[in-house]
Parts: sequence; structure tokens; C-alpha cells
Amino acid sequence: MGISFNAAQLLNGSGIDVNSLVSQIQSQESGQLTVWQQEQTTLQTQATDLNAINTDLNNLATAVQALSDPTGALATMSATSSMPAILTATAQNSAAPGNHTIVVSALASAGTVYTSAVAGGPTASFLPSGATGGDLKLQIGTTTEDIPITQGVNDTLNTLVSYINQQSTQNNWGVTATVLNDASGARLAIYSQATGTPGALAITTNTTTGMLNTADVSDPNNVSILQSGQTSGDLKLQIGGSSGTTVDIPINQGVNDTLTTLANSINTQSSQNNWGVTASVVQDSGGYHLSITSQAQGPAGALAFTTTTNTILTTVSNPATNLTFATPVGGTNAQLSIDNIPFSSTSNTVTDAIPGVTLNLVSAEPGVPLQLSIAADSTDATNAINTFVTAYNTLIGDINQQFTVNTTTNTEGPLGSDGSLRQLQSSLLSDINYSASGNSTLNNLGYVNLAALGINMNNDGTLTVDSTTLNNALTTNPSAVLTFFQNSAAGSPPGFATAFSTELTNLTDPSTGILNLDLAQNNSDQTDLSTEISNFQDQLATQKQQLIDEYSQVNAQLEEYPYLLAEVTATLGSILPTSSNTSPNEGSVVGFGSSDNSGTSSTSGTSS
Repeated sequence: MGISFNAAQLLNGSGIDVNSLVSQIQSQESGQLTVWQQEQTTLQTQATDLNAINTDLNNLATAVQALSDPTGALATMSATSSMPAILTATAQNSAAPGNHTIVVSALASAGTVYTSAVAGGPTASFLPSGATGGDLKLQIGTTTEDIPITQGVNDTLNTLVSYINQQSTQNNWGVTATVLNDASGARLAIYSQATGTPGALAITTNTTTGMLNTADVSDPNNVSILQSGQTSGDLKLQIGGSSGTTVDIPINQGVNDTLTTLANSINTQSSQNNWGVTASVVQDSGGYHLSITSQAQGPAGALAFTTTTNTILTTVSNPATNLTFATPVGGTNAQLSIDNIPFSSTSNTVTDAIPGVTLNLVSAEPGVPLQLSIAADSTDATNAINTFVTAYNTLIGDINQQFTVNTTTNTEGPLGSDGSLRQLQSSLLSDINYSASGNSTLNNLGYVNLAALGINMNNDGTLTVDSTTLNNALTTNPSAVLTFFQNSAAGSPPGFATAFSTELTNLTDPSTGILNLDLAQNNSDQTDLSTEISNFQDQLATQKQQLIDEYSQVNAQLEEYPYLLAEVTATLGSILPTSSNTSPNEGSVVGFGSSDNSGTSSTSGTSS
């Protein structure tokens, strides 16, 4: 249809609407653009639907792969205890089916060692008077760890707990220390992190350091410490343990051979040579003894006589710290019997008693037998099969929707004419009608197709599961169901899941999969169409500017027309003769003249 104008409007000076005119011209030429844009929308819709169906196809491939996996859900074993309050269990796929009688007589326990309440509470020193340090040795299983005590550093319950926990973390002792506060007071408790004999705890050494005491003599001033008949002797005093220093203390008759003179001699030598010790004579219920204390704390203050030549001096053990340890508890192994065979375990999680089965000991009930049943896990298998059916039905349903005719529009879905989708539908229906009739074992059991397992096909190609039939097959002969899905025996057809998984691997291949090829072509078509649309839009934009320029010039001329007409009229009026006629005749031209005395115009005239 052409474009028309109103001549009167064109000549009255209003001109034309250039943009509207250009739009009208281009609208008649851009019909192809609309067609291409509609095609582009169709391709985008098809791509969306193809991607959705391709996702369905990949989900189906995943579900079928689970059924074809030799270590997957169909091969899962379960372990069921008749008394889960005493024992629970889990089974690996390698576990052999069977029933076992188990008695749990004792649980494995973690070792614990603790003290009596400490006078003064958790912030008071537990070192006895005169001691500058101490030593605890903690046996953990078969290993013994040393815990040196230093006055002012770790000689309270709080600081000792911090020290033990720090050492345990840094050196993997596997223990945890804490302060217990109850009605009796503050106590130290150490717990093993392991159970059984590896976690058994014991304190093998509890002593103080920083002091050295000798056995009693009857008189500190008159009884010589030299052996009978000896006039001299020798003592060697070790200060600071084996890594410290050893000082020599010669003993001479009449000089320093009594406790009193020896104490004075030691103090003099210590002061002169910076030994860092102090000697004194202490009276107790048995007499008198020499006591040497160190001015150093902790291991640096350890004292010992390494040599006592020709003397009667003997040392006595240092007193213990003020920590009184109770008899350790726990650290014992679990005791159980399986089918009358005794087992001992350091843990309550027993993994080596029944191959492929993990036993979890919950409580001990000596003399109470329970039954443990190892069998195929029908729950996992049922879930896997139902997942497959759901994935298959979703895919078939989405494909069917594309080929369903809309009664209102009498059209199919966006992919109704897609040959690849038709081919996929046909392939899936063929795969789902699998038959293992060539397998004599399955023939004898009757498990030759999905229907035999209670998986039936509906009229629209979807599947329905008869849970009763399926559960019966899984519980009565799980190995036959496994063979149906995963058969790999030579000379017989591969199992349903094995064959279907191979087919789906090909169908979902990123490069050659049927829908991936379809999507690639769709993408290529969209790209080509987008290029054509872009090029055409560029041409229209160029044409638009050219038309605007062209019709803008025409519009300018039309807008000038009234002024040009007025100018021509004025010019003609000035050169033509005037007339006395009061009105022009046909064919006359109106001119311009002067006014009469009455003020009315008399400029009209006729032309011959």
C-alpha cells in the first residue's frame, strides 16, 4: 500500500512529519526482519526445550550408571542387629551374607588416673616444704612420659594441667588433664584419649627434687661419718642431674667428719664456689640426718651423691609431692565372642572380627547373646531402582509433550518436527524393552525383563513399579536381580543396566550425543540468523539516515511555499492595471491599490 498526502496541508506551510514518513517507508521494507526475529525466537525456544530434555537424559544416564556399578546400590549389604542397644553394625559390599551370634562381655574403656583433693585448692603449690621441684612419670600404654615439676612454674594443679595438655598436644601423648572440683576439693584428673590397653594410665614416679637427705646417726657432733679405721673419705655431689655439674667434697678425720662439721664445710664451699646449695642438720624421730637443699628450681635443682667413698652416709629417697594418686581405672580392652570364638579389641569399633563388617559395641551384657544378620540391602536397591524409574519417566514425559497436539492450536510442541528427538524416543523405548532370554540362569528364575521385577510399561511409554513384586525379588533372590542388571558372563547378553548404560553413554556424549549435535546445529543457526539480522539492521539504519536527509530537504521547501506564493502575488499585483469594479470577475487577479476618502479599499480591477 502506497503513502498518500493531503495536498492542502502540504501547501499551507506545515510541511511533513519526516520521522513518521521515514518510519512508514521502512516499515514496508522491514517485513523480512520480523520474519527473521520470529525464527530466532523459535530457535531459542527449541534450544531451551532441548537443553531441558538433554538434562533429563543425563539424569537418566546417572541413574542407570548407579544400577550398573558393581560396587553400587544393588551390591550394598546391610547388617541388622537383634539388640541395637548392645551392638550395631555396618557391612561393606564385600561382606558375605550370613547370621552370627555375638555376646558383648565388656566394652573397651579409656584409662583415667586422678588424685585426692589438694590442700589449698588448685592455685596452691603441691610441693612439700623444702622441695624446689619434683618429678612425675606417666605411663601411657607401654610408653612412659616424664613430667618435671618446677617450683613457680607448674607446681599447682592449674599450671600442671596446662603443662600436661601442652606437652600432650605437642608430643602426641594422647591424654587430657583437667582440674576436678567437687565437695572434697580440687583434684587432678588425667584421661586417655585412647581406649583399651593402649590407653591405660599409671603414675610410675612421684617424687620431689631439690633436696638430698641422709640416713640418721645418733649424734651430729661426736659420731664420725668415716668408716671404722678410715681417716679420710670422699663424697661427690651431683647438682642439676646428669647434665649438671659434680663437685668433690673430701672428708678428713677431725675436720669435717661429723654431720655438723660436714654441713659447715659444704656451706663454705658452696658460698665460695657458687654451688647453689645449703646444708643443714635436721633432727627427727630417729636421730639426726644431713639435709642438702638446692637453691635452683626444677630439674636444675636435682641433687644426688654419686660417690660416698669410706663413709657411712647413705641417702634416703626424697618424699613424694603432695599429690596422692588413686589406683588407675579403665584402660581395658573390649571382650566379646562371635559364634563362640572369643575376641579382644582395644576399641569399641571392631573392624577385623567379621570380614567386611564393622561392629559398634554400645553396651556390655555378659551372657546375653544377640543375632547379627548380614544380607543384601533391599532398601538401597529399591531406592536406586525407583530413582531410575523416576528419571526415565521424566525424560519420556518431556519428550511426549513435544509430540502432543494442542487441540486449540492444532500444533505440536516447539520440537514436534525434530527428527533427532523422534530418534531418541525410539531408541529409549527399544532399550527399555530389554530381554535377557539368552541367560539360562535368569530364564530359570523368570527374571528376563523389567516386568518380571514388577517394573511395567504404561501406554504412554512411562514405567510403573509394583513395589510388592520388586521387594519380593530383592529379598528372595537379590543375586539374581543383580545378575539381571549387571550380567557380564561370556556367552550371554549383558545385564539390562550394563547395556543401557553403554547406550546412554553414547547418547550423552558431549561431542557426538544425539541432542548435543542437535543443540550445536541450533546454536549455529542462531548465530547465522543473528548475523543476518544484525547486517540487515545496519542497512536499515543507513537507509533511515539517508531518507531523513532527503525528506528533510523536501520538508524545508514545503514549509517555504506560502512565503513564496505571497511574494509572487505581491509582485504580480504591483505590475497589473487597476479597475473600478468592486469585485473581481472569473479569471481576475486581485491587486493592491490606494484607499479612497472613505477609507475603503478600491484596489480591485479586471484584466482583459
